[in-house]
Amino acid sequence: MLRTLVLSLLLASAPAAADAPTSTSWVSYGQPMKVQTAPIPAKDFLADPGAHVGKTVLIEGRVADVCQKAGCWMVLAEGDKSIRVLTKAHKFFVAKDSTGQSCRIEGVVMAKEIKAEEVAHFESESANKDLIPEKSVQGTSTFELVASGVQLLRPTE
Repeated sequence: MLRTLVLSLLLASAPAAADAPTSTSWVSYGQPMKVQTAPIPAKDFLADPGAHVGKTVLIEGRVADVCQKAGCWMVLAEGDKSIRVLTKAHKFFVAKDSTGQSCRIEGVVMAKEIKAEEVAHFESESANKDLIPEKSVQGTSTFELVASGVQLLRPTE
């Protein structure tokens, strides 16, 4: 009887099986989030980023691409619309394997002139050259999100 009880207790406290589902948690990069409102869904934000120029926003969406050199920028995309997200003053970097993960980004929306040499620079660091936002813009300017903080929904071990 005692032997069965000990065996039952050992099995109950054993680590989960290797094929158990992986859990996830929000991992923060940069500054803590300060915006107290609900995040704007990426689809809604990307429909008209110009309406938010100069404002600090909190966006929630999915990472489409990440700088493979340092993790200093990401691309947030929804359908055929996207925006480049730069880390503020290169003060922090995100995980380079974050493509496809859910994210929350707090930052300031900026209007920016497109420069060919900058597009070439982003292309050299990209894992998905088809998603470079600056290449799909009609005209000479685009929008960027300068992030002060990022949260990624990452698998935990």
